[in-house]
Amino acid sequence: MDSQRRLIAVALAALLVGSVLGAGLTALTDEGTAGTDDERAGSPLDGAGEPELTTFASDEAFAAYFDDQSRADRVSEPSPITRGGGPDVTVETEQDVAMEADGAADGGSGVTTAPSGDGGGGEPRYSETNVQEAALDEPDVLKTDGESVYYAGYRYASSWDETSVVDVSDPADPEAVGSIPLSGELLLTGETLVVLGDEAAAGYDVSDPADPEREWRTDLEASVETARLFDGDLYLVLVDRPGSDPCPIEPYGDRAIECTDVVRPAADADADAVYTAARVDPETGTLENEESVVGSRSLSATYVSENGIYLSYTRSTGQYELRRSYVTSENGTALVDAETRERVAALESLDISDRAKAVELRAILDDWYAGMDDEERHAARRAFEEGLAAHAEANQRDLTTTGIVRIDIDGELTADASGEVPGTPLNQFSMDEHDDHLRIATTIPRTHGTDSENDVYVLDSDLETVGSVTGLGIDERVYSVRFDGDEGHVVTYREIDPFYTLDLSDPTDPVVEGELKLPGFSEYLHPLEDDLVLGVGQEDGRPKVTLFDVSDREDPVELDSKVLDDERYSDVSRTHTAFLQDEDHGVFFVPGSDDSYVFDYRGGDLEEVARVDVGGRGTRAMYVDDYLSVFGGDEVVVLDERTWEVASRLDL
Repeated sequence: MDSQRRLIAVALAALLVGSVLGAGLTALTDEGTAGTDDERAGSPLDGAGEPELTTFASDEAFAAYFDDQSRADRVSEPSPITRGGGPDVTVETEQDVAMEADGAADGGSGVTTAPSGDGGGGEPRYSETNVQEAALDEPDVLKTDGESVYYAGYRYASSWDETSVVDVSDPADPEAVGSIPLSGELLLTGETLVVLGDEAAAGYDVSDPADPEREWRTDLEASVETARLFDGDLYLVLVDRPGSDPCPIEPYGDRAIECTDVVRPAADADADAVYTAARVDPETGTLENEESVVGSRSLSATYVSENGIYLSYTRSTGQYELRRSYVTSENGTALVDAETRERVAALESLDISDRAKAVELRAILDDWYAGMDDEERHAARRAFEEGLAAHAEANQRDLTTTGIVRIDIDGELTADASGEVPGTPLNQFSMDEHDDHLRIATTIPRTHGTDSENDVYVLDSDLETVGSVTGLGIDERVYSVRFDGDEGHVVTYREIDPFYTLDLSDPTDPVVEGELKLPGFSEYLHPLEDDLVLGVGQEDGRPKVTLFDVSDREDPVELDSKVLDDERYSDVSRTHTAFLQDEDHGVFFVPGSDDSYVFDYRGGDLEEVARVDVGGRGTRAMYVDDYLSVFGGDEVVVLDERTWEVASRLDL
C-alpha cells in the first residue's frame, strides 16, 4: 500500500510540473485489432504508419469488416458541423458544400463564347455551372447551352418530379417548350442531357429540345456522391452502405462488383460505406470501368482533378485504444501497478470487440481503485484522468486522421496511391491538386478537453506529406478553404472569423502570410479577379457577403461587406453551384431565403444592383448575352443587365 501511495504521489507531482505533456508512445504495442480474419492496425495511435491498400480475403471478411461496431466508440469530439459549414448540426449529405472559382484559370462560373452584347450574330455569351476545376463540369439542377435551358427545380423539393426545358434563343423573352419526366442533378454534353435521380440515372437526346428522347436508363442501388464530365466521359462516385447480405455490391445497374475486389486500407478505419468510382459513356449509359474503395460517410470529402478521383476516409482512436495506450505509456506505467498493467496488456489477446475491451478495461481499473482507501482512490482517479488528458493532448494529431486514396482516371480506373494526414476535411474544396502535389486543409478535433486546431498539408504524387502549416485557429474549426495556384485562403471560426492567406509556392515549406479577423464567418470563398476574394457566409444568423483585398498577402483587407438582414440563409452555404459571377458586368448573384440578390463588386465596393422576387426562394441564376435569368420554384425572372430592369417573367 505504501508503494502504491508513492506511485500516486510521484504521478501527481509529475502532473503538477507538466512533465506528462511530453508523454510519447514509447511503450505502445503494435498488435492489430482482433475480430476479423484480416490483420489490421487498431488505430492511428498504434504507430503502424500510413495504411497500405489491400483487398478482402473473402466475402465473410468483407461482412465482418462492416459489422464491427467498435468503430462507433471514438474519442474525438469534432465541433458540430454541417457539410455546408453551419455551426449547429451534424449532417451527412450526398453533396459536399463548397466554394469555388471563376474564370478559366480558377474553375470559372461561366464561359464566354462571344463578346458581351446581343451576340452580334455569333455564338451567344452564356454562363456555365460554377465548378471547382475549369475542365471538369459538375452536376447541378440548371444547365444551358445558350439556346436551351434544362431546369430540375429546387433539388430538395418533393413537388419536382420532372425537368423543365426552356427556350432562351431570345434571352429577353424565354419560353417553356417541354419537359423530361425525371428530376435530379443534371449534366449536359453535346446533345445529351444526363439526369442523376435518386434511384436512377438516364440519358436524353436533346438534339430537339422541345422533344427529348430517352436513350438509356440505369437503376442505381447506391446514392450519387458526386459526378463529373471530363473529356467526353461521365465519372460517377457512388456510395453504397453494405447491409446484412452485402456481397456482391451492385451500385450501377446489374453490374456486380465482388466484395473481394473492394479496396481497403490495411489498417482499421471508420468505414461504413463503399465508394465506387465509375466511368460511364454519357451517350449510352454503358459502364466502362469502375473501382471500389471502403470509406467514411461522415467527416470525409471527395475531390476530382484532371488526373484522379481523391476519396477520403476517417481513422479515429476509440476510448479503449486511448486508455490502453496511456496505461502502457511511460507516464501510465509510473502510475498503475504491475498487476494492472499486465491485465491491460492481456486484453489485446482477447478475440472480442474494442467496445467489449473498453468494458473490461474499466473493470480492471475499478479493481485497482478498490484496493485503496477513499483519499487514495480520489487522488488516483484524478491522477489517471489528468494523465490521460495530457496523453491525449500530446498525441492529438494521432487520434483522428484522414486517409486519402487516389483513383487514377488516365486509362483504367485504379487505386494507385494512398496517404494519411491528421484531422478531418470540411468538403471537396479542402483538397486541391497543383503541380503534382495535393494540398489538404483539415481540422484537428477537440479531444479530452484539448482545443481544436487547423492544419494545411502538402502531399507529393505518392501522397507522402512533404510540407505543412499547423496550428491555425486554435479552438476553432475550418469553415471554408480556397486554393488557387500557389496561393491559399483558409477561414476558421468559433467566435470570430480569422481569414488566413497562405504562400504555397514551395510545397516543402508552405507558410502563413497574413491574417485578418472580423465578425461572422465565410462558408464559401470565391476569387473574383486578381487580388479580390469574395466570402459568402453568416453574421448573427444572417447571410453575409465580404469582399477581401489580398494584393498585400501579408496584410489582407476587408474592402466591404453586406449583411442580408431580411434573409435567414443563402443556398450558397449549402452548395457552390448556387453562386454565379458575371465577370463582363462585374456582378455576382447569391440567392436568399426570400429574395435573390445581385451585387456589383467593381471599385472595391459592394453595391446591390438588383433584388429579385421569384415568389419564394431563388435557386439558381444564369445569363445569356446581357440577360440574367433568376430561377425560383415556379417562376423565372429575366433582368436586363444593362439597366437592371425586369425584361420578362415566365411561369414554370
